[in-house]
Amino acid sequence: MQNVWGMLRTLAQVVIIWNRPHPDLVAATDGRRIWVDPELTAAERRCFLAHEAFHIKHGHQGCQPPSVERQICLETARFLVSFEDLQRVAGWSRSPWVMAEELGVTEQVVIDRLQTLDGDQIQQLWPASEHIA
Repeated sequence: MQNVWGMLRTLAQVVIIWNRPHPDLVAATDGRRIWVDPELTAAERRCFLAHEAFHIKHGHQGCQPPSVERQICLETARFLVSFEDLQRVAGWSRSPWVMAEELGVTEQVVIDRLQTLDGDQIQQLWPASEHIA
């Protein structure tokens, strides 16, 4: 499990503000500050803080186009969920929700992480010999 707080410490002068940034958003950044809804679960906080930290690492300020948001989501998922951890959990669960609970992330992060995999990695998670015809 990656340490989001450790990653945040590597960013110069980032301030975390525990207030919901907007009625439609649970987290946001302006490149110096990260606003986070204090009502989020620990897993949600971890995921959203990592997501916003990646925006800061890339020099983003404010809203980004959907293509950039998608890349940040995939980068966040790769950071938060190692292939080895995913493989361990996939050995006994096919449910993104159950996998997320076990991995300490959101279901969306699990889905994003699965979308980063190539065919060989998917085969390693779920070998064809285990499929039921």
